[in-house]
Amino acid sequence: MIFQLYESSPGLLAVGVVLSLATVAVFTIRLWGEFVGNAILNTFNGGVLSTGRAAPGPKWQWPNGQFADKFLNGAARSEEWRKYGPVYRVWAGPKPEIVLTTPEDLKVFHTDSDKHTKPLDGNFGWFFDKVLGRCVGLLSLDEWKNMRRVVDPSFTHGASVKRISVTESDARAFVENLHTISNEGAEIAKTKGRFTVPAMAAFMKFPFIFTAEVVYGNMTEAEKEELWEIAEKRQALLPFFFKGSFYRTSYLKWFDRPAYNQLQEFLDSWAEFNTRMARSRREQGLPLPIVTYWDEYLQGNITLEQVTHTLDEMLFANLDVTTHVLTWAITLIADHENAKKELREEIEAHKDNLQEYIANVNTHLHRCYYESLRLRPIAVFSIGESAPSVKNFRGIHVKPNTMVLVDTYAINVRNPFWGPNSEEYDPNRFKNLKSTDLRYNLFVFGFGYRKCLGQYLAGHMVKAILVHLFSQYEAKIIDGRKGKADYDIDKTTWVPVADVTVELTKL
Repeated sequence: MIFQLYESSPGLLAVGVVLSLATVAVFTIRLWGEFVGNAILNTFNGGVLSTGRAAPGPKWQWPNGQFADKFLNGAARSEEWRKYGPVYRVWAGPKPEIVLTTPEDLKVFHTDSDKHTKPLDGNFGWFFDKVLGRCVGLLSLDEWKNMRRVVDPSFTHGASVKRISVTESDARAFVENLHTISNEGAEIAKTKGRFTVPAMAAFMKFPFIFTAEVVYGNMTEAEKEELWEIAEKRQALLPFFFKGSFYRTSYLKWFDRPAYNQLQEFLDSWAEFNTRMARSRREQGLPLPIVTYWDEYLQGNITLEQVTHTLDEMLFANLDVTTHVLTWAITLIADHENAKKELREEIEAHKDNLQEYIANVNTHLHRCYYESLRLRPIAVFSIGESAPSVKNFRGIHVKPNTMVLVDTYAINVRNPFWGPNSEEYDPNRFKNLKSTDLRYNLFVFGFGYRKCLGQYLAGHMVKAILVHLFSQYEAKIIDGRKGKADYDIDKTTWVPVADVTVELTKL
């Protein structure tokens, strides 16, 4: 029948032939490109010295290597790439990245962590660099020290402890009003005392607004709405981070003008918002972080990009991160009756000193929090850093200034340190462990010299929500399961957020 159609329409036959030849040509060019690309990169930009053994790993793939796959499909790739051994190489575009999977190699890598650097584009490329390239998390050496001098004071352990009363009261108010965002509607939920919420949507805004008010002080509803609208613009840019190809270069300006315009619109609105907020808070005489940051900028100590990119890191980049941490903590506690029962009993025992309890790290509450971080790391593959010296990983001599990543799942779960039940949720495994035991056996807030700026604030926020949620409600996961011990993952974020529905029943 197809041949009859072609016989009756010679033009259609010609189109078919052209399309077939074009398909073959594209496929051939891609195969040839990958073959040549692998040969060139392995020879001239392999990231390892010829004095050691060759680095195993997946072949470079046209045109982006494995840079997006390691984030968007991290768990699957971590399992697949185990066949290459404890140290292997992947590619971020044309750039080599060495992956470490054992505590022993991490220890070798971090012997000089105070001298480590990070590429300003995180090996994502130009588009990412324009949004986050000057954030404190990607600065290095003296620039990093200078920016940490500016931003650290509001996020130290001491500052977070001083803020604990606000953290606890805000978390209480948020949980008490959860019924207003339920699937069933506020009135029905309040009347029945039982309702359901989608975990990601329900618990996303609290850490976002809470962190924003640490920076900007108390915000009006209009300011919160404006900030959330900017956050939505920022979230819309996320897919471009992972597209690679032209999006890794400034040629994007001509290749995809709408995307470039979208980027510029966000950057302009974000700079304008922070300029206005800084001036407003200064006029009110409020000693807030945003005023400090702006004064440092006006004095020439830091740049405007360092301010806006760091605030982006705190708020927008960490929007998915804090949502991930909070939703997994809730999901795993809700699904494990013994842990939940012990937590509820502990909360009851500390009901008269909740603030001290939330700040305490020697509790079942804290162990539940850490166990969820262990089992469900924020990203399976870390954003890497590089050392200024040659590193010898099991005979693989890695060149100076080559990006090194951590497979966090290999460290947190497959690591023999965690025993035969490492894939199970068991908060009590932390009971007799010291911080020194965890140093290279647990990846939660980074290794070595550069720990996460917001680790104390995040910990208090998450634990405050857990305290009030599980003391006020019975929580069950009713949708989003995949088998007995796995769950659906939201596909719209760069971190594996739990895509589950939680049923809450008033106690």
